[in-house]
Amino acid sequence: MQITPAKEIKGSFLLPSSPDMLFVSLCLSISSGCRTQIEPVRTTPDILRWAGQFKNLAKVVFDASSCIVEPLQGNNQPPCFAYTDIPYRDFTVFLLLAHTKSIVVSDLPPKRLEQLQQCCLRAGCAIAAEQSDGMQKLVLEKTDHFHIPDTIIDADDIHPFLGLAIGLRQPVEFIADHAWSSPLKHALQYFGYTCTVKSLSQKKDEDPIMRRIRFMKTGKKSEGPQQFSVSLNFIKAPEEQVHIDLPGDELLAGLIIAAKCLIPKGSFVLENVGLESWNTQILQLVKSMGGAVGVQESRMSSFGSVGSVVIQKINPFGRKVDCRPRCQYVAQLPAMIVMAAFAQGQSIFRNLEDRRNDDPDGLEQLNLCIAALGARQGEMPDGIVIEGAKQFDGFDLSGQFSADIAGAFAIAGLKCRGITTIADESILNRWPDFTDILSSICDFKE
Repeated sequence: MQITPAKEIKGSFLLPSSPDMLFVSLCLSISSGCRTQIEPVRTTPDILRWAGQFKNLAKVVFDASSCIVEPLQGNNQPPCFAYTDIPYRDFTVFLLLAHTKSIVVSDLPPKRLEQLQQCCLRAGCAIAAEQSDGMQKLVLEKTDHFHIPDTIIDADDIHPFLGLAIGLRQPVEFIADHAWSSPLKHALQYFGYTCTVKSLSQKKDEDPIMRRIRFMKTGKKSEGPQQFSVSLNFIKAPEEQVHIDLPGDELLAGLIIAAKCLIPKGSFVLENVGLESWNTQILQLVKSMGGAVGVQESRMSSFGSVGSVVIQKINPFGRKVDCRPRCQYVAQLPAMIVMAAFAQGQSIFRNLEDRRNDDPDGLEQLNLCIAALGARQGEMPDGIVIEGAKQFDGFDLSGQFSADIAGAFAIAGLKCRGITTIADESILNRWPDFTDILSSICDFKE
């Protein structure tokens, strides 16, 4: 794929629906046994591959604008999928393990397997692993001992624990150290669950005037570290057919928002953007970099509010970003890094050490792309330091990278002075019309 420099981004663009939220809906449909209609859906190679990987668990039928998921009963064959190919990996692994008791996974790095096993032990269960021909068969054991650890739960462990709880259909309640935000919080209600998050840091009998005075002085709503109660319960049987309305693609939203920040000329509106806090990290970065963001809610999807976003003219400057909880930064982090590469001054991204458990090393992959762009960088054990610059020449990115990384550095090419060439297999698997999307919103330099 060749990317030429752009001089203007204008008009409007309606995001296609989120493949990742379709995937989450597919998993929840399977675990709950509910026939589910998901829309709007436009098939892509990624979506068709996921449907094929779960053929042992559900019949997935696509029509022009939706898909119907029919969970299969009585099939003892474990599902088989590539670990590196799926979104919300840890949640998916634990949910399907708890539901089917065994799964077959390829491309599972040894460090990730060890991480999964340790997390499972903390919940009272165990994972036995058998390796054959590059495939790992994982078997869930000791499920009758399942429990959530009686400690404050790190925000990054909530998805795995909830995956186990939902798959085993066990109600749970625990204390988290972060205001947990996730697409699950909204979608679970359609499958008969209720998921609530309540702050424990604010005393109900505290004088509201004193709370306001403290907030004005310290910027904190409460004294001491914040804690939140998270509970999951089964409130009722779901409808005979669950209907799921998808929001726009959060990964593509991040790429287009980054592109508009790099190419500020032109009036542009991005529509069908998920506006919940689990999906707005790049918008928060734009604001902290000095940009003005206009947001207007238009409807509610099954994963929360959706609306339009307008990015005003921005001259970005570097920022420090604490990427925690990491599940909220997975999709949009590469686009945020590209923005930092063109910003004034230094940007630091921390708490990325978990990416080192991938194979190849996820942090090293990002650093390779930053080096190919030509940005000055420094590597830390848990993060990346980038010295921003106004301009770079075109570059070549020949290695195969995931869609979030390849797409982000394709966006970087819009700002470069020459032609940029990107290996595009992962991009086209997720967005077959990616070049048409860019052509529809960009005026390119001659």
